[in-house]
Amino acid sequence: MTGDTVRYEIDGSAISSAADFYAEIGRAVNGPGGYFGSNLDALADCLRGGFGTPESGDFEFVWRDSATTRAQLGVSAADEPPMIDRVVEVFSDVGVPLTLS
Repeated sequence: MTGDTVRYEIDGSAISSAADFYAEIGRAVNGPGGYFGSNLDALADCLRGGFGTPESGDFEFVWRDSATTRAQLGVSAADEPPMIDRVVEVFSDVGVPLTLS
């Protein structure tokens, strides 16, 4: 992380559903009640920049208490990985650094 990189922190202890995740990431980026996607496609669009994040793309996320989120969200449909894994994949696909802690 350079001195100019913006770090957003997601509070995993506040997440017990997909709706909670989108509310929490919206709060992390844009403050209480802020928007930052409401499904995985919208999340990917927001991660590309301009929805509260720097246009330069110089930002990263830290997901605190990610194990709590994993435990709360459990497993998705039988043929899909857990939501947390799908979210991590979106971050990776878009190229935005995400640290699970």
